[in-house]
Amino acid sequence: MPTTSPAEWLLARVADADRSAAIMGDLEELAASRGRLWFWIAYTRTLISLGWRGPVAFLVAIASVKFMLTRVLHSVAHYGTHQMGDAGLFGRMNREILWNLPMVIAQCLIFALPFFLVYYGRRNRLTQLACALLLITLPVYTGLPWVRDISGVLTVLAIVAALLLSPWRRPVIVLAATSVTAFVGVETGTYILTSVFHHRKVFACEAIGITIALMVCSSLYRRLLRQEPAVA
Repeated sequence: MPTTSPAEWLLARVADADRSAAIMGDLEELAASRGRLWFWIAYTRTLISLGWRGPVAFLVAIASVKFMLTRVLHSVAHYGTHQMGDAGLFGRMNREILWNLPMVIAQCLIFALPFFLVYYGRRNRLTQLACALLLITLPVYTGLPWVRDISGVLTVLAIVAALLLSPWRRPVIVLAATSVTAFVGVETGTYILTSVFHHRKVFACEAIGITIALMVCSSLYRRLLRQEPAVA
């Protein structure tokens, strides 16, 4: 079994294995006549050109969470708190699911969608699914009971439809795994900081949860959606 060099291994983190091997082969061949200094300069330039989307997408995702949770969603939710006691269209029992489900999904999508948009591009199926779900789930933050009910119903229908339709089944699995990982990561981090260190740093927990979730997302994407276009 051929041994992979550290340089090729690192390049494979931002490109698939076949492409990274082909790039390394071309660089090694040209380096025979141009020298090792040229090789490392060209290698670094290639690594940056292929890998800049990951760090930038991560920073955009973190910035989106910081802005949306502390500014936009908090303000919108506060605006409709006077109607929170209303039972809604389906009664108080049903609203626990129909309201909480889109709310949790929306919180996950405010970091997932910016990451997908920068990293995979706007024409990617995973990005399009995340965009559609965010448009459906965001109205739940208006605080209007009937709007929350409709948002919950549409969210359930959209997820079921995506699972039934073959082209969208794998994207919804990747998105679901990303969302669940983020939720569990944030809640676990908050519990540990609160119970062990008696201190609750919300943003630190969010950053850790998002980091783990995006790692899971990237791994599943390579396994399930590699054929999808990476950029738009």
